[in-house]
Amino acid sequence: MRNPTHRLKKLFLLVAFSFLLITACYSSITQKPNISKKQLATSECRVIQHQLGETCIPLKPQRIIALEDAWIVDPLLALGIKPVGTVTFAKQVNVNFRGLSADELAGIEIVGNGGQPSLEKILSLKPDLILSFNDPFDSNNYKLLSQIAPTVPIEFDRVRHSFKDNLRFIAQLVGREEKAEKILLQYQERIKELQKILVNNNLYKSKVSILEYLGGNTFELQRGDIIYFQIFSDIGLDMPHKPLNPDDSVLFNIEVIDKFDADILFFVSLNSNKEQLSSRFNGILSSLKAVKNKRAHIVDPYLWWVYGPLGVNKLLDELPKYLLESV
Repeated sequence: MRNPTHRLKKLFLLVAFSFLLITACYSSITQKPNISKKQLATSECRVIQHQLGETCIPLKPQRIIALEDAWIVDPLLALGIKPVGTVTFAKQVNVNFRGLSADELAGIEIVGNGGQPSLEKILSLKPDLILSFNDPFDSNNYKLLSQIAPTVPIEFDRVRHSFKDNLRFIAQLVGREEKAEKILLQYQERIKELQKILVNNNLYKSKVSILEYLGGNTFELQRGDIIYFQIFSDIGLDMPHKPLNPDDSVLFNIEVIDKFDADILFFVSLNSNKEQLSSRFNGILSSLKAVKNKRAHIVDPYLWWVYGPLGVNKLLDELPKYLLESV
């Protein structure tokens, strides 16, 4: 067991170091008593309003820590900014990050897991901006994080309801609004290209279902706001089973899967379940129209669970080969 005195010393040193760092970072402000907060926001930082108050962030942050490994990191990388640190959520399935490759994330320090990042590691990276989620952990630790660097908690509803709005918001935080609009313009061009492919191959009126296979006899229709639904909605494909409420998801048994049949079926399945699911194509799933017509596809969740422009582009790369198969 560690000596309690040693732990107290360590805590004291961490607090002292935090105080010294904060004092150094903001000494230029405290030495200008005649400058109003509004003037400071104009000349040295910008005030951002959020649910926990307001934060004056640097005009061009250089050392960003993202306390979320996908929804925040993907947009940052797409905007040409590599954060100095982030957290990981998916180590339990041997995946350090979600929706991004090891090459894309090379050089980013891991500061702990999503539920319990290390304040000591965050401090050691000397961030000038911390982006977090407005979840219980980040809300409870907002004051602590703000003592290390300006901290902006991002509302989860902003993130999940629209990857475009999330990109624009993060671009605003880092001063890259024009870059974000170029990314979204390129996205719209790619959507138009897919629409032409569908029209040219008489697929534009096809009905599509996207189901997640959880193993055994259990399937799930994901929330209506998951990003692959956002993409298919932009393409204009009919998704008759998509939940109308963005917060709704549906768990169901294989015995009622015929209710979710469509012209084209996508089954999102982990590798560990793919063999079991494939065997069902010759059994209980063989009566589905999409299976009969060879328009049922088992797809990789790490390509379909996307969180920002980089992941979206990877998914758009994949879609034509599935949509045109067996045409």
